Amino acid sequence: MKFQAKVKDVMQKRLKSIDEKGTIKDAAKIMKKHRIGSVIITRKNKIVGIVTKTDIVYKHVAEGKKKLRDIMSKRLIKISPEATLEEAARKMTENKIEKLLVFDGSKPVGIISVTDILRVEPTLFEILIEKIKQSGPIIKENEPTYGVCENCGNYSDSLTEIDGEYLCPSCASEK
Repeated sequence: MKFQAKVKDVMQKRLKSIDEKGTIKDAAKIMKKHRIGSVIITRKNKIVGIVTKTDIVYKHVAEGKKKLRDIMSKRLIKISPEATLEEAARKMTENKIEKLLVFDGSKPVGIISVTDILRVEPTLFEILIEKIKQSGPIIKENEPTYGVCENCGNYSDSLTEIDGEYLCPSCASEK
């Protein structure tokens, strides 16, 4: 099944931005005030990154990073407003992200999220779930990941699954 709706039909057109020298608290206030999940980070009025609620939780709260430029995603994944929702969903899946910046040429015109897509194409969700099931487990056995060690409780960027537990390198070496 092909989805004919275009990115421009469902994208959010209200882009909110903050200079990279701003604080994480200021970025969070913008998100709260406008009920959005991300802000665009700029340097001299040029887009240099994006900060999401997830970035704030995982990079600021969990890791203690203090500056916007330290927690922003610098790799900007873009899509055309003329692209289909299927193309947007595929691009998000391939890049393991939940939002795409929408650019018309070199001009930013919006942002689209997984939620935006699923709101108008709920059957796409069923297809994505089926593809995920067919592709096997998202985290493969012994594949490093990030989170809280189930043994010592410390945060680690490289947890490894051992006997059904996710352990930091220190605890993993003790097993």
